[in-house]
Amino acid sequence: MPLIKHTPHKSSLGLQANVVILIIWFGGFVISLIEPIAMFAFAVPFVILFLEKDSNLVRSHAIQAVSLYIINIILSILMTVIPVLVFLFFILAIVELALIVVAAFKGWYYHEYELPLIQPLAKWVSSVFLRVL
Repeated sequence: MPLIKHTPHKSSLGLQANVVILIIWFGGFVISLIEPIAMFAFAVPFVILFLEKDSNLVRSHAIQAVSLYIINIILSILMTVIPVLVFLFFILAIVELALIVVAAFKGWYYHEYELPLIQPLAKWVSSVFLRVL
């Protein structure tokens, strides 16, 4: 995908869009570190996706974050069922953190960014949830 840069703008939440994007990515990540509520990391980008009405950039990042955290939940469940996957899960967690940092960095500068391997799921999530919203 070619790099699409948006002009600086406010989201419908009243904050600058790049600040909301940081909240999307790092808010979900911080929640994923807190063990009792880690399965609800998708809630931060999901709530923002539900509330955001104006900024397509914010919605794009929120959809991808929801998709990433859904994959994280699925992998967590697999890890509990198949304990041998713990080492693989550790490697994937490092890759996930790198993707979050890159996506947040791109969002800070108002760039659209497609997460590798996550985009097909993000398109499905957007087709399901955006019909509802």
